[in-house]
Amino acid sequence: MSEKRRLPELQVLSVLFCLLVILGHSCSHAETVLDKLSWQFAAATMLHRLCFVAVPGFFLLSGVKLTLPQTRPRSFPVYWRKRAKSLLLPYGIAAAVYELYFVRHGYYAFSLPSFLRRLVTGEIAAPFYFLVILVQFVVLAPLFQRLAERYSPVLLLPFAAGITLLSFVWWNDLLHVFAPHAWFAYSDRVFTSWCFYFLAGCCIGARYDAFCALLARHRAFLAVLCAVFAAADGLLTVALYSGRAVVPCLDLVHMLFYLAALGVLYDLALRRRSPLPPLPAAFDRAGFLIYLYHALVILVFDSLVYRLPNTHEGPLLPLRFAVAVLVTGGLCILWQRIPTALRKAREPRLPSN
Repeated sequence: MSEKRRLPELQVLSVLFCLLVILGHSCSHAETVLDKLSWQFAAATMLHRLCFVAVPGFFLLSGVKLTLPQTRPRSFPVYWRKRAKSLLLPYGIAAAVYELYFVRHGYYAFSLPSFLRRLVTGEIAAPFYFLVILVQFVVLAPLFQRLAERYSPVLLLPFAAGITLLSFVWWNDLLHVFAPHAWFAYSDRVFTSWCFYFLAGCCIGARYDAFCALLARHRAFLAVLCAVFAAADGLLTVALYSGRAVVPCLDLVHMLFYLAALGVLYDLALRRRSPLPPLPAAFDRAGFLIYLYHALVILVFDSLVYRLPNTHEGPLLPLRFAVAVLVTGGLCILWQRIPTALRKAREPRLPSN
């Protein structure tokens, strides 16, 4: 999306969600090494859990851009070509870079069929499953756009929420009705498992002013809901992951937290109507590359730092996050500026007077 057409609130949310993804992945190692009954494990798990709001948030933003008048595609063939260039090409290159790193460091031997399978399923690196789902939404964009612009959200979204829960939570239970011994391991990366958030974004973009007014009217109520469901989501997740309790219907609690948190974050972003300063704006433009490569920077960081004696996870977590943001962000922003610098270098200089 061009800078002239990009709304400031979309920039703010894009940067925020990218930072939350990096923070969540920075917490992952702590959860694997800390005592599951310790407060440190509980803190890292709650922080990681709350950062998950970024994933439905990205799908919501993608839906908003699909129907918002300023960014609505005028031609879907052109839209698909642009998205293939901006999504698939960088994804393929990033997948090859990760594969080279894993093979080079002895994680597994290279096999072209295995690489292609991991490429399609998004298994090469943790963030890649998002790309697999997003490509499905891009392919189905005309359907979602037509639904959101033709039908009321009051009619669409309850059905979409039901489909999302059925697909994400009970996919294999439904599959066993028809094939008792079958198992599908990728229900989390099928578009039906996230369609509620993408369709909600489409509905928002098609009725943007009404949505913004709705958030302003119910600001306090959304804040209370967000606090309640954030606490419930974090505490119940810790109880489950620490082995203290079995928590039924936890995915429903996740969804309720996402809904409240996305409303609050969107309302906060709407309060900024001026363009972002140059550095955050550059981070926003490089956001997709940062999303692709930050996990590799975290992996390299961990491989180096854990060779040192007396390493403690407490101070490493913020350090890991800072390194991932600064290194990945700096390199990706620099990479995006190289073509501009080369073009300027090739431009003929005017003779000085």
